[in-house]
Amino acid sequence: MKNNVARVLIASDDSELSMRFTGILGSSCSVTSVNGWPEAVVRMASATHHVVILEPALARSGVVDAVAEISSTSGDSHIIVVDNPPLPETDQVELFKLGVHGFCQRDISPELLVKAVEAVVNGELWMQRSLITRIIDELTQGGASTKTADSLSNGSPIECLTPRELEVARMVNKGGNNKLIARSLDISERTVKAHLSSIFRKLNIENRLHLAIFFHDMV
Repeated sequence: MKNNVARVLIASDDSELSMRFTGILGSSCSVTSVNGWPEAVVRMASATHHVVILEPALARSGVVDAVAEISSTSGDSHIIVVDNPPLPETDQVELFKLGVHGFCQRDISPELLVKAVEAVVNGELWMQRSLITRIIDELTQGGASTKTADSLSNGSPIECLTPRELEVARMVNKGGNNKLIARSLDISERTVKAHLSSIFRKLNIENRLHLAIFFHDMV
């Protein structure tokens, strides 16, 4: 984010983890940390954070219930779960459905942590490609892409996209992030974001994952 500093809330009862993550992100983000679950819920309900980094152990009720509670109190926050020890993939899929945008390890490198936060702030997902593929399959098989199906029944919606928008959409579908797309098409990341906003509006979808579902349904 160039014009606004990203606001990050670290919710963990591990002071070492909180201090490390704060040290890494503090130079580029506005970072707040909490070490108790009740306080974390209150802060998330009373303030808007672009990203919440959640350590599951903080919530005694379990990570799935914790994320469900967070999502109901702070729908504008994008959640990164500290995935250590590794969660079963079925739990990761369920967490995504509840609002999680990414997963990271406790020992994630400083460079990757910064990239993860930047990606999530920009509406991207930070998780393994195989997990995204599984999520797409489950959502489409479960009928979660109703809006996409409705759009397809009315004709060929991609006709409303410009040639450049179609290029961007196809690169997103292949897993490209904004920086890769910008470099490949020789345009700025700001222009990529503008194209994505236009694509989402024209296709009546909300984010990059829904765009992938959209192309999945067209195959």
